[in-house]
Amino acid sequence: VAASEKLSKLPNAMASAAAVRQHYAGKEADTLDHKPSRNVDKKTGALEIYASADDILQWLPKFDHGLCATWCRIPIFKVRMFRNKEAFDQGGLDRCYVEQVFPEGEDLVTTVVWWRKRIREEGKGFAVFEGGFDLSGQIHLTEPPRCFVDAASGEVRADDDAEIERKRTLHGKRRGMDARWAKKGHSDELLSKISSAEARGNERKRRGEAFALRGGWVAAPRVSAAGAGSLTLDVAKHNEYQKKFGCK
Repeated sequence: VAASEKLSKLPNAMASAAAVRQHYAGKEADTLDHKPSRNVDKKTGALEIYASADDILQWLPKFDHGLCATWCRIPIFKVRMFRNKEAFDQGGLDRCYVEQVFPEGEDLVTTVVWWRKRIREEGKGFAVFEGGFDLSGQIHLTEPPRCFVDAASGEVRADDDAEIERKRTLHGKRRGMDARWAKKGHSDELLSKISSAEARGNERKRRGEAFALRGGWVAAPRVSAAGAGSLTLDVAKHNEYQKKFGCK
């Protein structure tokens, strides 16, 4: 019981900046001297940054215990900050008012603490923590592992092992494609243009848009207020038709 009471008095992801700074008062130097361990696979460049499961559960008490072992090792390269969950639900990732990049990667706990030190009020804010897999850093061309934290409720939603592995596989394939293009002698300028085009496409997909063959980017279908059906093009059906009859 005593240990439980002590844990309950520690700051967590709902804490105000003042509470977090008070907790760390006089401890900053010691914290810097004890940075989490990092491991880099010399063959693949895979990066892991180790955080304590106890620390994760202190800061994120509602974190799925079964996922702790995975998220204890994932390096975080970006944090997207939102005023609240509603802003995220309505505008998606693009609605964030701050994006903070950690070029070398940090453990999840360090980035959660960084976030809460910048939120003045307790129980305010929503954040998305984006991870990576290797020394290439933050992921642009495929989806990164994501952890969503709502300070108003303390709720946490994080990619599970299967989803993380799916994203890891896609990331590996995309890096392999870059390597093959480089071997074929494609210029850095061309590779940069391809990467930029893919990044723009991914951003549009995240905003709910879809690419229609012979039509370009269109907004995702939405249902009319009267329930009369979609107000925009059904992109999947359109593309299927174009593949069968329109695109030769």
